[in-house]
Amino acid sequence: MLTESAIEQFIAKYVKDGDVVSIGTNHIGEKFLVKLAIALEHEHIPINQIKFVPTSHRLAAIASQLGMEMTSLNDDEIDVAFEFVDQIDNDFNFIKRNSYSLVRDKMIAQSAATLVAITEQANSGKMLQGRVPFEISSFGWRRTVNQLEMFGNARLRMEKATPAKTESGNYLADVNIDGIFSLEDVEYKSKEIPGVLETGLFIGYADKIVIHNKKIQVLSRMEYK
Repeated sequence: MLTESAIEQFIAKYVKDGDVVSIGTNHIGEKFLVKLAIALEHEHIPINQIKFVPTSHRLAAIASQLGMEMTSLNDDEIDVAFEFVDQIDNDFNFIKRNSYSLVRDKMIAQSAATLVAITEQANSGKMLQGRVPFEISSFGWRRTVNQLEMFGNARLRMEKATPAKTESGNYLADVNIDGIFSLEDVEYKSKEIPGVLETGLFIGYADKIVIHNKKIQVLSRMEYK
């Protein structure tokens, strides 16, 4: 996990006074939000005020408890978003597996002027592979999961014997993608299935990659153009 000093460095580098900020939905994002609020409160960084766009009820509750000013995509576009991702490739594409808000996360990614994707070194490499989550409609979910089988072994995600639900009340399905499919095939063809609302694939959204282990490496998409 990133150290507190490293997080403060990222905030100071990428967040400017008056920015609208968002953090992708997962448990690491919640910890990052707390550190962001503490850094602001104790003036560890030269920022007086930001607005925060929550992607989950829990993030909204944490931000409210910490006294952060909140806004929404109805009122503001995102200046900078931070995503803690499960896997990322050399082309700045990534997978989020532990989010419970893929639709909202994808909207934030599209809105963000700068999207910073953060992952451990072990999770970065030449290509994405393995499990990809899908946010699907609860209506007719079995039919949707059966259709997702075209991409690989598919199953409904369960928690304590009940279907896992997203922030929007939808279900999650996990698919172990067969190697014969390209990321573009999975991203775009899966959405031809009526019950598929969004995927955990984020193709072409990341502007910066932060890879951390014993040291931190920051890569910018602009450097690769």
